[in-house]
Amino acid sequence: MTTVCAPALPVPAALTPTPRLRLTRRGRVVFTTLATVPLVIGAISLAINGGAAGAVDSATGIDLMSYTTDSGIVTTLAYSPTDVGSARFITVEPGQTLWDLAEEISPAADPRDVVADIKRLNALSVETLQPGQRLEIPADS
Repeated sequence: MTTVCAPALPVPAALTPTPRLRLTRRGRVVFTTLATVPLVIGAISLAINGGAAGAVDSATGIDLMSYTTDSGIVTTLAYSPTDVGSARFITVEPGQTLWDLAEEISPAADPRDVVADIKRLNALSVETLQPGQRLEIPADS
């Protein structure tokens, strides 16, 4: 038995795959967007949190306390050492309400008046308290 070998046919250059990666304009936009999304999310989270919650400015001795209300408003309270000497502060316990605090700090007074004083002193727009929140209480209580 005889075998005849046929000559190898040349493969056209158009059919050979090119190993080079080519990005179109749309592809570059997609990759750039994917790279910047984590950076933008990080910047937004820093802007929302502010990084000042419970911080103490050691240069001036000012105590800064930041709270976010239910409406999303961030309130920052600053107390200098002279304020701390004349004012009384309490730290809110879990489950504690303004009404509970008013009855505790001034049992003889009308709780509605004491709650109004606490809200005014601490610039509170809502009556919801956060555990660990530091509040100034009226001096006459």
